[in-house]
Amino acid sequence: MLAPQTEEAYRRLRRMILSLELRPGEPLVERRLEERLAVSRTPIRAAIQQLFREGLLERKGRVYSVAPVDLAELEEAFAFRNWLETQIVRTAAGRRPKARELQDLLASVEADLDPEVELEKATDFHLALAKLTGNRFVVASLAQVLQRIYRARYLEITRPQGADQAHADHLTLIELVQQGQGEEAAAFMQQHLERSREALLKSLEGSALLARP
Repeated sequence: MLAPQTEEAYRRLRRMILSLELRPGEPLVERRLEERLAVSRTPIRAAIQQLFREGLLERKGRVYSVAPVDLAELEEAFAFRNWLETQIVRTAAGRRPKARELQDLLASVEADLDPEVELEKATDFHLALAKLTGNRFVVASLAQVLQRIYRARYLEITRPQGADQAHADHLTLIELVQQGQGEEAAAFMQQHLERSREALLKSLEGSALLARP
């Protein structure tokens, strides 16, 4: 739990990175951020540390700068996510969750115009699915990989029809899990993630977000 001023600094800095207001490679100068965010240096430093842990910043010596997207790391993360989430829906469907257990899933598919809120809801959806396995280590593993690819997922959710496609897919997954169709849910999850991956990689072609050799 972050302190209120740190939370504010963290959220605003993260939004600036995700929206490309702060570009990849751009150094974070604390004095300028104090003026820009109208908060003191201590919460800014704490926010920077949190963003560094999430992989949105990189450090060279004492200087923190906005990290580019590492395509090789992204591919590894997508491969792990694909394997993990197909197992998640297969297991969740096998447990045949009751309607009350699906409440968090249904709440997370309500549309929102704010892309950051939209992405948080998409994250909530996938984590709620993971919780249906009854295994906290599965939930923690998925939370970690989703955080590592957060900026890439933000780009994907803001593409035309990106959010609408995600909503439609999530509703289908809820239905398959509720009906206990584990193999069908796993196959559909694989399609859902592969579609997102292909759209994202296409969006990243030639992008300034990518790490360069």
